[in-house]
Amino acid sequence: MNPLGLIRQFIKGLTTETEPPQIAAGVAFGFLIGLLPKATLTVQLLLVLVMALRVNFPMALLTIFATALVNPVFDRLTDPLGYALLTAPALASVWTRLYNIPVLPWTGFNNTVLLGGLVVGLVMFVPVYVAAKKGAAVYNERFKSAVMNSKLVKSLKGSWLLDWYFK
Repeated sequence: MNPLGLIRQFIKGLTTETEPPQIAAGVAFGFLIGLLPKATLTVQLLLVLVMALRVNFPMALLTIFATALVNPVFDRLTDPLGYALLTAPALASVWTRLYNIPVLPWTGFNNTVLLGGLVVGLVMFVPVYVAAKKGAAVYNERFKSAVMNSKLVKSLKGSWLLDWYFK
């Protein structure tokens, strides 16, 4: 797909599924995925889940990007947490059984940063969802019409080149 096609789909995604619960779900999933190392089956499965559900995918992508930028700060929390879970004697048999199940090692659950990030992301999922839902409601109520009527958005909507390309 060409770059303009990707931009078109991104802009289309920003204007669809804009109800506060859909935006909040995108932000919450984006936060969860942003905390995890990206080259694992876990992240790929979560991305498939995000695409399968009715969430705002562009908002999820923006949140993944934003969270990944500050992820080194979060790694100071997630790495020791994951290490503590993986080295807990009470959980040793659980990790051994999981590791011996085919395909499961590809999820990267034995990575301290991934396991800690998954735990932190799941614990923070509901608070992030609630905060994002309130933020999306405030945006829709106060700022959406101003943004949609701004000169930049109107010029993008009225551009003959974009109009010609997107037809």
